[in-house]
Amino acid sequence: MDNEKVNSSGCLDKTAFEAIKNVRREERKKLIAEIKELAARYGYEIDCRIDLKEIKEADMV
Repeated sequence: MDNEKVNSSGCLDKTAFEAIKNVRREERKKLIAEIKELAARYGYEIDCRIDLKEIKEADMV
């Protein structure tokens, strides 16, 4: 994560880092909403916190 704070020139780039962080946050929110929707379709409800851990870079579909 620290190397994401530095741009290709090696300079600290907080703006880009914050933008990337916000995009990832929105992606996680969308994924959790989809998981909750899927559970509801099968008659279930998520009743506790969902923790997501990124394991690798994924291609967006």
